[in-house]
Amino acid sequence: MKKIRIPLFYKLFIAFILCSTIPMVIISGMMYGLSVNFLNKIMYEQTYNSIATAHERIDSKLEEYTDIILALQTDETIINVLSNGIEVNFNENIIYEKIFDTIKEQKIKPAVHIMNISGDLIFSTSPMPKVYEVDSKNSWGIFRDINKADGRSVVYPQQIVYSGGSNSIISLGNQILNEKGQCIGYIVVDIYRDIFLEELRMINSGIPLHIVMLDENLYTILDVQNPSMEGKFQRASYLDREKIMEFKSIRNEIKKDSYLTVHYVDDVVGITTTANVPSSIFRQLNSILQVILLVGCMISLSICCALSILIARYISNPIRELICIMGQVEEGSFNVKAKFNNNDEMGDLGKYFNRMVDRLKEYMNRVIEKQRELRTTEIKMLQAQLNPHFLYNTLDVIKWSTKLGQKDEVISVVTNLAKILRNSIDCEEEFVSVKKSIDFIESYLAIQKIKYIDTFNVIIDIEKEIFEYKIPRLILQPFIENAILHGLNNSVQVGIIAINGRLKEDGLEFEIFDNGIGMTGEEIQRISNYRTDQHIGIYNVDQRIKLYYGDEYGVDIQSEKYKGTKVIIKIPCSIGGNNL
Repeated sequence: MKKIRIPLFYKLFIAFILCSTIPMVIISGMMYGLSVNFLNKIMYEQTYNSIATAHERIDSKLEEYTDIILALQTDETIINVLSNGIEVNFNENIIYEKIFDTIKEQKIKPAVHIMNISGDLIFSTSPMPKVYEVDSKNSWGIFRDINKADGRSVVYPQQIVYSGGSNSIISLGNQILNEKGQCIGYIVVDIYRDIFLEELRMINSGIPLHIVMLDENLYTILDVQNPSMEGKFQRASYLDREKIMEFKSIRNEIKKDSYLTVHYVDDVVGITTTANVPSSIFRQLNSILQVILLVGCMISLSICCALSILIARYISNPIRELICIMGQVEEGSFNVKAKFNNNDEMGDLGKYFNRMVDRLKEYMNRVIEKQRELRTTEIKMLQAQLNPHFLYNTLDVIKWSTKLGQKDEVISVVTNLAKILRNSIDCEEEFVSVKKSIDFIESYLAIQKIKYIDTFNVIIDIEKEIFEYKIPRLILQPFIENAILHGLNNSVQVGIIAINGRLKEDGLEFEIFDNGIGMTGEEIQRISNYRTDQHIGIYNVDQRIKLYYGDEYGVDIQSEKYKGTKVIIKIPCSIGGNNL
């Protein structure tokens, strides 16, 4: 399975993002949890303190009403009237003046009721509730608690609906005693619902609260949001049947929709206040907190991404540049340099790389020089191998031509031999033009045609546009010599040697064809892989071409026994020995 290649830049970028994102997620989660706990604590403390403050005001208000009761129950005029009844010419307004005088400082004035023990003498600032007329005679309700209180004021939760639309939710009451300590009547102060609402409005928590006041029996004294529950017990079974009339228990609400519930117990009056914070508040706060954290995380992540990109580029760019330079060196360019100014490992890497390239360049120059020397030596050896045989045969031709009086042939042989010897002496150049190589071959063939009279014909077809291209020295002549010596020498027919040169898309292509005796595949393999005296230079030519230009160029021999041989030589186009 092929491995996926991930560039170093992306590896560094991903690593930096992970190293910054993971702690950010952990810290954000911790901050979220701590923030939620902190909000819970703040909301609880703020709500609890607000309710406590409201209860302090309510307790203070109840103390004021208790003082009103004390002032009225000890008033001699009221005691005398309740003890002896109303005398002739007695003005009842005196009693009312005393009552109103005690409550004149109250912003919302409570209902005050004064009655004798039999209930037939009543002084009241509001219409006397009928329940008091019955309860006082039978010692029920608040009057039962008053009789058991031994002279202490009683706080009695009850709902009384007045004709004016005002409701009282708590009543304070006490006995009125005569000089002998006997109970002669009662005084009851009904505290209106609005008085409690006025005090609860002072709660400045900034949070919508559902506030319910309950007594120790879970009797609903006050329900700010659901007044229909006032005067009912939270655990009453009939509430389930009255849901259609919007009777809703605070306990059910807490179960269904509650985020925070605060309970405050007022031991002074025996009232428990429950404040329920709905879950919608938490959802709003949670949404705000999540948005803040999300925006913060997005900003932080953006900054981290930007910094990660900069740092990753700072680290990876020198490596990428070094890889690019290494690619140029691989392609043979040794003049490039790694220009790193970093005072770190990357700077050291660039410095050592430059040293390596310089040494490699020096080594390659030495190798190239040695190869050039070797190639020159090989050419000289090839010529040395060629010249003794060729000179001997040529001198033999001159001798016999002279004896036969063939003056023109002698002149031609001597002239062409001089050209060949001059070319052999001037062998320092590794590359010669195509035209110069063809001139050398024509001189060589002119001598051979005189030697082998009428045994072969030569056809030379070289495109003129390739005359100036450079080719390695002595890459064509060995194949022509082998064609004459081994291909046509034993042939019974007139031999043909065709020399073609063409410009192809991938370089120069030369073909040398002879219609001689040909070769088998084994013979081709043998002369292509070994250097022998019988087939001089063939192996050297192929190796030299591959050494110069690469394995995609070289010599290809195609032959069949008794059908001739074709040699194809492929080299790239070059001028002055440099590839185009």
